[in-house]
Amino acid sequence: MKKSYLIYGLAIIILSIIYINDNDQENHHYTRVNADSLFLENNKSYQTTSSESFTNQSLKGHITLVFFGYTNCPDFCPDTLAKMSKLFKSVSDDNKNKELQLLFISIDPKDKTEVVKKYVEYFNKDFIGMSMDKNNLDQLIEQSGVYAKKVSSDDGMDFYDHTGAIFYIGPEAKILGIYTPPILNDLINKDIARDLK
Repeated sequence: MKKSYLIYGLAIIILSIIYINDNDQENHHYTRVNADSLFLENNKSYQTTSSESFTNQSLKGHITLVFFGYTNCPDFCPDTLAKMSKLFKSVSDDNKNKELQLLFISIDPKDKTEVVKKYVEYFNKDFIGMSMDKNNLDQLIEQSGVYAKKVSSDDGMDFYDHTGAIFYIGPEAKILGIYTPPILNDLINKDIARDLK
């Protein structure tokens, strides 16, 4: 009887060690998303601040952090992009081949590409900005599950309430997970360091 308890006890210890090691290697710090579809609409090309033709192929082979915001945002967008700039500086030695990229997508159809370019490059010259017309934007917002709503206008400027999450797009151009506020660079950095290996 004691022998069988000993065997069961050892089995539980061994399984626990395997489980802990597997979890340590597999767990990421984002909320996992099992997305079957590609992040951008397939067979569509978008203009960005770095390319005339940005597609799902532009996401493939990279880890891409995607943030939806707008250039007139008074607080949350600049705070988040400043955090992301610090994150990029902390992984710069590991990112020589540009495996990590940040894509800022404007939720304001009034934001033109040249305005978005100045805005994102103020924070980091390697950040990519994207603006699009209302139809394409509405489609992408619906597809990705982003919340964005115009709440007021003042002297021709529109102000939005919007999702503050950062989407983690894997090398297959699919959403792997979402970081929700508060955005913690240390945790994102751990995930990136693991995936850039």
